[in-house]
This record gives sequence, C-alpha cells and structure tokens, in this order.
Amino acid sequence: MTRRTRRNSFGTIYSTGTPTNPAFFIRWFEGSKRKKQSGFRTRTAAAEALARVRAGLGDGTLVEKRRARVGFDEVAKEWLKLHSKPNLRSHDDNQERYEKHLAPFFGDAPLNAITPIRILQLRAKLQEQIIKRKRRDDEGELHIVETKMAPRTVNLILALARSILRFAVANGHVAASPTDRLGRGKLMLPLERGKLAPPIERAEDVGRLLAAIREIGDEANRPSVYPIFALLAYTGLRRGEALGLRWADVDLDRGMITVRRSYGGMTKSSKHRTVPVPAALGVILKAHKLSDPWKAALCFPNDEGEMYSPNAKLEAVLQSALSRVNLPRIRVHALRHVFASHFVMGGGDIFTLQRILGHSTPQITSDTYAHLSPRHLAGEADRVAYPAPSEPAKVLPFVAESEAVGPG
Repeated sequence: MTRRTRRNSFGTIYSTGTPTNPAFFIRWFEGSKRKKQSGFRTRTAAAEALARVRAGLGDGTLVEKRRARVGFDEVAKEWLKLHSKPNLRSHDDNQERYEKHLAPFFGDAPLNAITPIRILQLRAKLQEQIIKRKRRDDEGELHIVETKMAPRTVNLILALARSILRFAVANGHVAASPTDRLGRGKLMLPLERGKLAPPIERAEDVGRLLAAIREIGDEANRPSVYPIFALLAYTGLRRGEALGLRWADVDLDRGMITVRRSYGGMTKSSKHRTVPVPAALGVILKAHKLSDPWKAALCFPNDEGEMYSPNAKLEAVLQSALSRVNLPRIRVHALRHVFASHFVMGGGDIFTLQRILGHSTPQITSDTYAHLSPRHLAGEADRVAYPAPSEPAKVLPFVAESEAVGPG
C-alpha cells in the first residue's frame, strides 16, 4: 500500500492504514538523528503529538523526560562498571549490596519514579529485614540466631543508592537526586559511636605478645611473620597496607613510611600519608630487610616470595600467640586500635594520631580515642594562666559630689 504523507514545518505525518482502519506515525529529526513514533488512529492525534515533540525540544522538557525514563538498573550497572570497579576497593561489597538489596527493591523502575518517599520506604524495609546467623553457644553447639539489620549496614546500602542516583544526575538523566532532597540528616540512621577500650591495656602485655609471635615465626621457619605484627602494633597500619608495603616506601634513615597502597591497589581513603617509624621498629625492619631471602620489592612477601592474600592465615598466628601469653582474643585489625590507644595514653595528641591513622577527619579520631587520656587532658588545662597584677589595687575613700565641689 502506498504511504500518504503530509509535511509541516516540523516533521512528517505518515498514513499507513486504510479508510476503514486508519493508522498514522510521525517522524522528525533531532540534529542528525531521525526519530519515529507510531500508534496514532487519527491524523489530528498525530499532528498534536508532533506539536508536543516540537514544544518539548524547544524548552528541553522532552529530553529531560526521555532521560528520566532510563531505568535504575541500567544506571546502577553503568556505575558499578565505570566507577566502582576501577576506582573503589569496596567494589565487591557494592556489587553484593546492589544485587541483594537494591536490585530486588527498585528493579528497572524509571528514575523519575524514584522519589524521596520511595527512598524512605527502602530504608524502612531494610530496618525490618531479619538476618539469620549461625553461632555457637558455650557448649560449642550451633544455633540459628535471628537479628535485625544493623544501622551501619542500612547506612551502607543507602549510601550506595545515593552514589548511583548522584551518578544519574551527573550524566544528565535526572535534574536532582531524591536522596539529596532528603538531606543526609534525614536519610542516614543515627549511629552511636562507642568509646573503644584499649584492646590490650598494658604496654608490657603488647611486648609479651610480640615476643610470642616471634617464637611462633621461628618455630614455623617464617621470620617475616614477626615484623608484620611489629609494624601493625608500632604504626597502626591496616593489614592490607602492611601487606602491600614496598621497601621503596620505607625510609629507615629518616624513620618514615609513606603509605601509598593496599594489597588491592589503593588505600582505603585513596590518599597517601606519611607514618613515623619508632626506633624499636626501625631496628626490627632493618634486621628483617637484611635477612629477607627474596630481596624483593615487597617488604613482607609470603613463602613463595609473592604478596600475601588478604585472607592470609595471620589470624591463626595471632590467636596462638594470645593463648600463649594468656590475653583475651582480638583480631589482627585490633592491633591498629592497640597502637592508637597507647599513642594517646602516652601523651600523643589527637590531630597527629588522625594523620597517622589516615582518618578523614579529626572528629572520628577524637570520638573514638579522646577519652583514653584524661591525665593528659588535665595537664593541658595548665596551659592557660592569668598572672596577678604587679601591684595590689588601691582602695580610695568615697567623696560625695557636694564635698568635692566645696562651699559656694
């Protein structure tokens, strides 16, 4: 059947039906691209649609609506591929949180359908979610324990949704993110930051623990184990930062370490920082460097001369040493808190500790460790002093105004 067309000043109306069964579609150009829309039963409807397209292109609303019809799942997968995977150490966690929580909730919903109310509904659902975990009782029997999702976990999932929606804004899909309309204070759940007690309170106990770890390393013929733990206890480095450390980043003459990477590539903050090396640790590292059979770039290679995996069995070594010296069980990461606690209790200031640990703000460091040094804080109060005047004040007798003027 021959198509009948009618042109106007913008686009073209095509007739593909019959007098008894009319059908129309429209075509127009956006730059060099030709667009098409069909499904009209009358020429008037087709002309009105073409006029709306023309008006929408003129004021920009058509492009905005078209971009907003992009689904959340499409933007999320693009964010995970282009931003999270190449840039973030938490990519695996982001991928898991998206697939487990965000994808089932939002699905392929268009971005313009994700409102602040929808975000609050997601938060409410996460707060009510029940998590089942296996735990052993005092007798060693396994039980299923049901708990609600921790507020911190809820916040991590909400932060992921916020990052994806901000990515949609940056790419022009929507004008503003619904999470930003809520504001951080109304989006995130409040968290109570507990004051950490020193994992190992006495400095001599830390010394006994390191000595026990050295004995274990000697017994296993693995001299590199002891220097790793000494580094963690003396500098507060994260385990991944210690495993990724290279000799090129260690200046033993100046007593400085530049933390540039972790085992996965970047540090947690994606920033470099400089950490001082105490004299006792300098001696340990010099001896370790001289005895290293691999003479490799890595400071602490494994038995094959390669980088330890993040799941290296350092936890087993630590637990064995704790048992030998009769100290409570702690994890390897707790050695970071051991260092921070004793740094503050030894008189170190919070701002220096913040730079050493690589915290994003001094407030995080202060909230966690400031309470550990009341004696130091009491001594700081003496920095303010108001000296007494050199001469005592003189008291003058009061003289009435009439007496001061004298008789008429």
